[in-house]
Amino acid sequence: MTVIFKDLIEETLSKASKFINNNKVLVRFAGFALVSVIALVISIVSCGITVGFNVEYAGKDIAVVKKVSVFEDAKASVIKCVGTDECDAQIAKPSFSLTVTTKDSLLCESDMADAIIENTDGISFSSALTVNGKVLAYADREELDNLVNTALCKYYVKDAKNNSTFVDDVEVVEGYCLSEDIKSSEQVKALVSELKVKTVSTVTSETEVKYSTKTIYTSKQERGYQKVKTKGEKGLKTETAVVETVNGKETAKTVLSRKVIKEPVQKVVVKGTAIPMASATARAKAKSAGFICPMNKSSIKMVSAYWGDGRGHKAIDFAGDVGSPIFAAKAGKVTFSGWDGNYGYAVVIDHGNGYQTRYAHASALCVKKGATVSQGQQVAKLGNTGRSTGPHLHFEILKNGSQVNPAPYIGY
Repeated sequence: MTVIFKDLIEETLSKASKFINNNKVLVRFAGFALVSVIALVISIVSCGITVGFNVEYAGKDIAVVKKVSVFEDAKASVIKCVGTDECDAQIAKPSFSLTVTTKDSLLCESDMADAIIENTDGISFSSALTVNGKVLAYADREELDNLVNTALCKYYVKDAKNNSTFVDDVEVVEGYCLSEDIKSSEQVKALVSELKVKTVSTVTSETEVKYSTKTIYTSKQERGYQKVKTKGEKGLKTETAVVETVNGKETAKTVLSRKVIKEPVQKVVVKGTAIPMASATARAKAKSAGFICPMNKSSIKMVSAYWGDGRGHKAIDFAGDVGSPIFAAKAGKVTFSGWDGNYGYAVVIDHGNGYQTRYAHASALCVKKGATVSQGQQVAKLGNTGRSTGPHLHFEILKNGSQVNPAPYIGY
């Protein structure tokens, strides 16, 4: 508006010059007044007096601008700063009135934008939690910092060297937002809890080392005798490893070192091998029953378990090679031939007079249910099926449905 005053001065001086030339006598008397007017105009211009527009916003005067467009440009800057077009609805409609002011009182675009923000209730200065450049939530800066730090420490391993980072690019930045977009503490906490945290921990841990068991057989004790000579003790070892997790779930592990700090103590068990003498009555009864051993003695490596055997074993076990022949201990009729749970592949023969025999853990069956077999006929092949810890024949004799000790019946 200084230009207006400059033009005014030039026009005034031009008219004054013409007037002086045409009215030299009058000028002499009016000279002093004219000089005073010109001096006043020059004084106004030199002091920076200008014309501007007063901006009334939200019921109060907040600024004076040179042009109305300054407000509109400032408004666009505010919307861009807040980052959403919905901000436009929060900015009130201003009114403008012409006013005389000084140059120094005129607001530029950036100052006008600050004035709009300061006088708009729907806009707040806050902090934003961003994930890969996108705003996840607005909240108090201190609150966001605490939640982020808590999330990073959540999966730390105790007594380990830990370092955590977010899988995504997570930042807390300050800026302006719509007041309605600021989240509550619980909402922000829930959002932060969903962020993926990668934790790298250097962990030194102690683990147990299992002990082995050694069995010593002695003929000085009867079969079924068992005693722990040396109690087994677990050892101890340390392991240092770098463990990577995502939200507590292990994704990678690199072992740096292992060291045994305590050797395990081997357990030693003594078992008897001497054949117990059956009573005269039992031997006579067994002999009269007419059973034979279900395997060739040359195929039997050892008796791996006897009747009782300290664990309620209701049979006698013959260890041997897979495929060794198994024979009927007495003539009879096959009442079962097939898979029988823990027994694996098994054969059951009914011999009459209340006697039955069972041949379990076989690798193959040689007879079918309903077949009549003679004593010594092959009925199966030795195996390791069902609940078995090694190739063997589990042989049972049943009398009236109950297991009896097979040893005296077959000469063991």
